[in-house]
Amino acid sequence: MNIVINSAIQRFGGAIQVVLSFVNECRNFPEHNYVVWVGEGLRKSFKEQDFPGNFKFVHFEFGTIDLRKIGEVQRRLRHQELQDRPDVIIATSGPSYFKSKAPQIVGYNLPLYIYPESPFLREQSPYRKVRRFLKKQVHFYYFKRDADYFVVQTDDVNQRVRKSLGTDKVRTVTNTASNYYRDWKAFPDRLPKKRREVFRFVTISAYYGHKNLDIIPKVLQELNERGIHSVEFVLTLKKEDFEQHIGAQKGIYNVGPVKPEECPSLYQECDGMFLPTLAECFSASYPEAMLMRKPIVTTNLGFAKSICGEAALYFKAKDAEAAADQIERLLDDKGLREALIVQGRIELKKFDSPQQRAKKYIELCVSMVEPRV
Repeated sequence: MNIVINSAIQRFGGAIQVVLSFVNECRNFPEHNYVVWVGEGLRKSFKEQDFPGNFKFVHFEFGTIDLRKIGEVQRRLRHQELQDRPDVIIATSGPSYFKSKAPQIVGYNLPLYIYPESPFLREQSPYRKVRRFLKKQVHFYYFKRDADYFVVQTDDVNQRVRKSLGTDKVRTVTNTASNYYRDWKAFPDRLPKKRREVFRFVTISAYYGHKNLDIIPKVLQELNERGIHSVEFVLTLKKEDFEQHIGAQKGIYNVGPVKPEECPSLYQECDGMFLPTLAECFSASYPEAMLMRKPIVTTNLGFAKSICGEAALYFKAKDAEAAADQIERLLDDKGLREALIVQGRIELKKFDSPQQRAKKYIELCVSMVEPRV
């Protein structure tokens, strides 16, 4: 079977980690041929020479996608499809803006359209609400036009996508941490050596409004007002995003974007994971922290609880005082920290391994192709 993996328009964010993990795991299924349509985000994250002869790589650079660019995406990918003649196409994050001849599997990873109860949406201005509504209409049009099957990462998202897109062609394939976290290697430290009493929280994320990273300085201020000066936060933002939304201050380090294979080493320099996000289809940060044996502090929203279960401490979304409460609780109770780490190892059993995830994708490919043979 000839499988195209389409990452042509993906530029940054968690979508890159998902497709990178999938491409790497496809090496375990050598009975198929793979053509990877490489966008600028994936290009920076792997080496083509590491792959065997049943892989082919084709490079694209579309830049930012807007309505004017979609026609170019369709024309160039259609031309490439005619050359590669795939039996099926997989875009692990959509929309792909590409109507293919071959059946196409598209991953759904846009939480704000299916979680209208998110606090992030409730506080938006009327202008932004209208703008988001129009974007949703455009995205849903292309999802419905282009996808023959959807893949999601939790059962809750599965039900919401079925309802929102009016389809029963939705399959859950859980996300997880990549294999970089199972056999990780140390890279040079990015952080200054810390005092023994300091507790560092890491948040590995690009800047998105719904990640609610702006709350971190407020949480730090609340802790300081309580006389707690031993907490530090570590971010991985672009310099311009950090300067605009967070700002340089004592107790917050920004190490800049980190390559996926270097993330475990950064976790190892820290003591816990803090994620104040307001909407997710899935965040790989949760299983990453569990694998790296780091306690988790995150928002008390349904998607977070469905992923973390008893392996996290939860605080009311957008409430810096509540977040500080949970951090203080964690600092004061070593037994609690150890219990969360143990529970994290248990929660990890809920998730597919990277190889199991790839296997499920490929089994879906086979099921879509066989009736056409």
